[in-house]
Amino acid sequence: MYDPTGWQYRPGGYPPYYAAASERRRQIRRSSNRVCWTALAGILLMYLFMQAGVLYLRLTGVAYNYSYSQFSGFQPVQYYLLEAVGYALGLSVPAFLYFSAEHIPLDAALPFSRAPAWEVTAYVLFGSMVCSLANYPADAVAQIQKSFGYSGTTPQSPLNDDPLVLILYGITVCVLPPFVEEIMFRGVILQSLRRYGDGFAVVVSALLFGLYHGNFIQLVFAFLCGLVMGLTVVRTNSLLPSMLIHFINNAVSFTLQMITRYQGAEAASQFYTVTAFAIVGLGIAALILLAVKRKPSQRGGTGDILPFSSRFGAMFSSPGAIVFVLVMLTQSVYTMVHL
Repeated sequence: MYDPTGWQYRPGGYPPYYAAASERRRQIRRSSNRVCWTALAGILLMYLFMQAGVLYLRLTGVAYNYSYSQFSGFQPVQYYLLEAVGYALGLSVPAFLYFSAEHIPLDAALPFSRAPAWEVTAYVLFGSMVCSLANYPADAVAQIQKSFGYSGTTPQSPLNDDPLVLILYGITVCVLPPFVEEIMFRGVILQSLRRYGDGFAVVVSALLFGLYHGNFIQLVFAFLCGLVMGLTVVRTNSLLPSMLIHFINNAVSFTLQMITRYQGAEAASQFYTVTAFAIVGLGIAALILLAVKRKPSQRGGTGDILPFSSRFGAMFSSPGAIVFVLVMLTQSVYTMVHL
């Protein structure tokens, strides 16, 4: 049929769909570029804040102690204080600068809607179950690495038996990540990408969260955990369930590590078995409760002009995303080879 508009004969002429699709890709690349550079800035600042702390201690007369070489030559308490401060400031400062630069109100960037207590509890239990089950594909990746002659392990922090050191280590493992990582990945990244579809935002934020960990074993584990944590944020419009899932997962891991250290592998295995069965059982019950009580979604259609694959391609074709992926994959390869 003859098209009377004749768009194909006009210089620069495009039908409305193609113009809208091109603009949508541009918007996604722009958002991708900004959130990925923000995440990279967080990773860089963690290192810079720690180095600034090291420089401060050296200037105040703290000399390198060879008996604490595994703690970078510092007293273990000093080492973990540097870790905690660098980690907390490194991820949170770029996040809040991003919110300010983008003029995003904190209640929109970091939502804490008052969802019903039963719903929050159910999502936390369901999410904890998914995180527990995510250990199995992560273990499979470890076994594949071992089959190729690598260690199949993840980086471990140095420890001693000083109670204060163990407390500080527990804080850096259990307390800080549920705050600062959720601010970055379920705050900056997830909330910024939700305009392109909730499912898209959940998948992409989970993938970036997995890559952020810098090793292939945790990439798989954190990706699966990121999916369920992102889902809980979208469904409840609150970061609280995601933070609680993150805390429970890390607290179980920390407890398992402490039992292994002081009670042995057999006691740790028993603890893991009992805990895993309890978490999975409660998670199944929570899933049933959510299926029965939660109202159907009000969403109609995909809500975006582009299919998921086109949005995904636009997301990972921005300079920031390309650099982020390359840096973290390089770190993952380095970790696999040198552990």
